[in-house]
Amino acid sequence: MKKLIESIVDWVYPPRCMSCKNPLPLQDTHMRGLWLCGYCEKLFVPIEGPRCEVCSAPVIAGVLVCVSCNGKDYWFAKNKSAFAYAGIMRDMIRDLKFRRRRHVAWGLGRLWAKQIDIPADVILVPLPLHRAKQKERGYNQAYILAKAISEVTGHTMANVLARTRDTPPQSGLHPQLRKENVMGAFNVISDNIGNKCFAVVDDIYTTGASINECAKVLMGAGARKVYALTLAITVKKDPEQEDN
Repeated sequence: MKKLIESIVDWVYPPRCMSCKNPLPLQDTHMRGLWLCGYCEKLFVPIEGPRCEVCSAPVIAGVLVCVSCNGKDYWFAKNKSAFAYAGIMRDMIRDLKFRRRRHVAWGLGRLWAKQIDIPADVILVPLPLHRAKQKERGYNQAYILAKAISEVTGHTMANVLARTRDTPPQSGLHPQLRKENVMGAFNVISDNIGNKCFAVVDDIYTTGASINECAKVLMGAGARKVYALTLAITVKKDPEQEDN
């Protein structure tokens, strides 16, 4: 009965590419899973070349740590970003965050999962939204991204963090103010943290302030190691973005 209902819905409201909006072939499960046509899928090009060993931003050959990360201490071992926050990726992330296009998060999560390279024992932890922000948006995009990755790769996902303060948007704040803005804004809500390895999942990496604060409380609760896993990284400053 469920498949029959889904077939009727697809016939009345055929799924469309989340980028170009063209109808997707009903028989193509790959395209439907990504919510992308074959042409638009090719537009999402992963970052290539040397990367900063901390934040994953592109760097000049021979440079290990970028200027932004050099001399700073982080609680997470390393951030891994697949794409640059620019062009079509920026448009899609804005769609899922500000235009309530929930299915975009599922599509991007499955697309991202093809780029994932982390140990099998790493547990995915969505960066939590405050309940007020989540009620306003209707969902937590980090949760959907992590869930999609989990379904594709088989990595365990766990909600072990909570956001205790509804902090103002990070956008437009100086890096130091961003750090202060999220200080003490997260806590651990699980007793099963000790000696485990986690990856905090979010959509964009800018200064890493929120993720670093999450890593701090996880390490404080006994985690063995914490990674950051972000869909895209800001390579050039964008004043309109919502930082994480």
